[in-house]
Amino acid sequence: MIPRHLRISGFLSYRDPVELDFDSFDLACISGHNGAGKSSLLDAMTWVLFGEARGKSTDVINLNQDVKAAEVALTFAYEGNVFRVQRTLPRGKSTVLEFQIMDDGRRTVDDETVDGQPSMVQQWKPLTEKTTRDTQARIEQTLRLDYDTFINASFFLQGKADEFTQRKSSERKAVLSTILGLEIWDTYKERTAEKRKQIEGDVQEIDGRVAEIDSELAEEDARKSRLAELENTLKQLSATRNVQESALENIKKNAALINEQRKLAETLSSTLERARTSLATYETRLAEKESERSNYADLVNRAKEIESAYKSWQKVRKELEELEKTALEFREHDKERELLLHKIEVEKAKLEQEQSALSDQLSVISGQLSVVSELEEKLQRRKRPCLKCRRRLKNAMS
Repeated sequence: MIPRHLRISGFLSYRDPVELDFDSFDLACISGHNGAGKSSLLDAMTWVLFGEARGKSTDVINLNQDVKAAEVALTFAYEGNVFRVQRTLPRGKSTVLEFQIMDDGRRTVDDETVDGQPSMVQQWKPLTEKTTRDTQARIEQTLRLDYDTFINASFFLQGKADEFTQRKSSERKAVLSTILGLEIWDTYKERTAEKRKQIEGDVQEIDGRVAEIDSELAEEDARKSRLAELENTLKQLSATRNVQESALENIKKNAALINEQRKLAETLSSTLERARTSLATYETRLAEKESERSNYADLVNRAKEIESAYKSWQKVRKELEELEKTALEFREHDKERELLLHKIEVEKAKLEQEQSALSDQLSVISGQLSVVSELEEKLQRRKRPCLKCRRRLKNAMS
């Protein structure tokens, strides 16, 4: 695994985002004061790859930042491919882990060509699984390393350079097996054992079939004699069968002849039944015709009576037509009469309304006349003193 780019934000000593490009140098020495963040760079790699760092998982978050979240992204090359792992841990929430691989696909774009050659378009193809645990397992499967193997083979923690030598022999063996890829031989061993079991099962099955064939070959003579007996019996049965088939053929012919005769008898029976039905129909129709003929003869005998009745009917019909004309005229006059009666009723209602109004006016006028007469009487009574005064005045002036 060759690291190419590291981006840190809010992780341990690094509050602000920091990016480190490994392609710009071949060998590096990290120096600085205590707490400057030297070990944090190395812890960032183990944390982003395996989720392991100093202290508890929540202790990696820098408390002086505003966002309160640790984020590390590592881009590295491995076995001819470029991968990117990004791990984010917000405070109070679950870890978000993303795993991607660089997809160097070539695409021809009209405005993206270099010297007439198609440009290289780099895209990240996701390898992230459904859960963080499954994504972590895929990262370790891709690297063929876990955290313990990584810190004992490729990366030595501060103050733990002798951790590999302090481990038990079985643990050292497991670490070396992982580093050298010896676990593949365990896989080969398991596959070989399974293949061996399968081959042994096939051999046992073949042995069983061979034993069955041998037992059948041992009975060959007895089976040949039995076959000869069966062949003789078969010949006898074949001869008997031929005789029986001949007799059966004759029976089938007789049965066919009987069936034909039965069909002919059924046909004749149905024809006779239809003839009887037709005869009954003809007899019924003959009776109807005889009845009609007698009716016609009766009509011929009553021709004069019918002619006289017909003339009377025509006369009555003419009178009826005249009456219908008269009735039609009467209905027209009756309609006119109804219209006139309706107009009279309307005018009568109007006159009654006018009469009622005039009566009201008359009562009002009568009341007013009585008031006028009273006023005239009062006026006369008032005039009398005035006349007396005028006479006195006239006498006084004379």
